[in-house]
Formats: sequence, C-alpha cells, structure tokens
Amino acid sequence: MPNYEVHYLNVSDADAIIIRYEDSLNKYIVLIDAGNIGDANKIKNYIWNHWKTYTIDLAICTHPDSDHKGGFFGLLNDTNVIINEFWLNTPDDVIKEDEYYRLYSRRNWLSHCRECYAHPTDTQSPDLVSLAQNKCKNVQSAYKGKSHSQIPLSVVGPTKFFYYPLAIEILKNNRKKKDEDNSLYEDVGYFSSFQAKSSIDNEPDDCSPTNAGSIILLFEPIVGRKFLLLGDANRAAIADAISNNANLSGCRIKVPHHGSKHNLTSVLIDKLSPSCAIISAKGSRKHPSRGIVHCLSNHCNVYSTHKSGDLNHTSYPVNNPATPLKKKQ
Repeated sequence: MPNYEVHYLNVSDADAIIIRYEDSLNKYIVLIDAGNIGDANKIKNYIWNHWKTYTIDLAICTHPDSDHKGGFFGLLNDTNVIINEFWLNTPDDVIKEDEYYRLYSRRNWLSHCRECYAHPTDTQSPDLVSLAQNKCKNVQSAYKGKSHSQIPLSVVGPTKFFYYPLAIEILKNNRKKKDEDNSLYEDVGYFSSFQAKSSIDNEPDDCSPTNAGSIILLFEPIVGRKFLLLGDANRAAIADAISNNANLSGCRIKVPHHGSKHNLTSVLIDKLSPSCAIISAKGSRKHPSRGIVHCLSNHCNVYSTHKSGDLNHTSYPVNNPATPLKKKQ
C-alpha cells in the first residue's frame, strides 16, 4: 500500500500545500501554491527538514493571485531548488492569437496573457510562466481531465469552457483590491444554524476572475481516501466541478479562499459533505468566516492553520493530533 502525507503550511492568508507520495518504486513531492513572496524560504526549508531534498517533482500554481504565486518566484530563482514539472493555466490557453488581435490590435498576445503572472512587487522580474519555462523540464496547462502519470492526482476543474469567459475578464485586469482585516477570529455567543447559513448564503459570489479560474485538484492516494483541494475557486466553479465529477463528496477538503464567506454556500457544503475541512488563514474576522466554519462543522471537524500551525494528513501513525478550530456538531 502506498504511503502519503499532505501538509498544509501556515502561511497566513495564503496557500502552500505539499504532498509527499511514495509507491513501491518511487517517492514524489508535489507543491501546490507557494504563498507570498516571503514564503519561498519556509517552503524550501520545510521540504529539506522533512525529506532531505530540494527536488520538487511537480509544482502547481492554482491561479495567479500574489498569495498563491508569490513564493514560486523565489523557488524558481533558487539554484538549489529543482522543479521538474510545472502546471498552471493562462489566458492564451483558450484565447488564440487570431481572436486576441480582434480584441487588442496593438498589444502583444503572449505578454498580455501572462501579465497576471507578473512578479507582485518587482517590475523588472520575468513573469512566472517565463521563469518556469526556463527552469522546469515540462510546463503544462491543467484543465479537467488532466492527471499525473505516477501520482494519483487529477484536475477536476475548471474545464476550458468554464475558464474562457474568465480569461477574457483577466485580460481586462479586472482585479479587486484586497482589504486588510486585522481583527481576531472569535467564535463566541449564540450562533444558530439558521444564522450561520444566512451569514454566507445571503452574501454575493463576488470573487475575482482569477479566483474563479482556480485549478481544483483531487488527490486519491488509496481507495476511499480523497483530498479535494479547492484553491480559491468560487461558488460557480465549485458547482461546475461537482456537476462534472461524480466522486467529490466525502473528501477531506482544503476550504477555498481562506474560509471566505463568498466562496461557498450551505447547499454546496452539504453537497460536498466533507469528512474533514482544512482552512489556511490568519485568523481574522474575515478569514475564516464564522458562518463557513459552523456550516462545515455540521459534517466534520474544521481545522485552521491560524490555530494549529502547519497541519498534515498522513498514512503514518499520528502521535499528536491537531486541535480542531471547531469540532463536528
């Protein structure tokens, strides 16, 4: 039987997930998102301290927001780090050159399509796609139906059809400014099931097109043990993935967008019916949403990196289980 570990690193309101998978022949390391610019060294050191290697077999950037792509710039520029394969989606996957020039006759197709992968702070740095193409043996897009040949990891969303209108919006640079929330997460006072549902179901699905286009991944290391990694996918993207895949209920889920109240509804949570929920968040009033945590706890224990630090699921014996942010009700 293969062995596996899924590590959710504590990188505040950002994502960095490491999968280590070991079958009878080989050992693999997968990095899914790399947090912000300053998180590259933490990721590099984490991999070395746990597995004594700087080789990443597969890296995946689920979408081009700074809290997911940022750390990849440091890793790709690090001469000690080896990344063999890289998956990411760009607008030029679905908007072909002839169509593009009907929309933008005086711009460069590839450079415009890759602006979303620009360095968050350094205007002189090459974009993430160019860095990956220079460093990695293989750079590919990742839409529904794609899977790795050795690792039981597959893409369950988005489809190219779903991503196409989002790519149009991404070219318009239609990004929302992040609002800082320095308040602390609190779960105090009475909060009924009705209040929890209302607090999220009455909110709009107002995520950016980059969030909505997140790569959604399913890792199934053994039969019946499933991990659904939702990036920052919005409600429409998650509903589309559910409709296109028959086996997404009962997974251990990485909750989208740091537990934001805009990415899930109570109906979607019930459809997913997770067996465990992991949130990567800094622990503010905004992230994670109290309503999201309560609705998830109807199905399973809910964990957050702000409470427990780095979290992991493993096939090996567990000596010190993490403390849930909220236990199953």
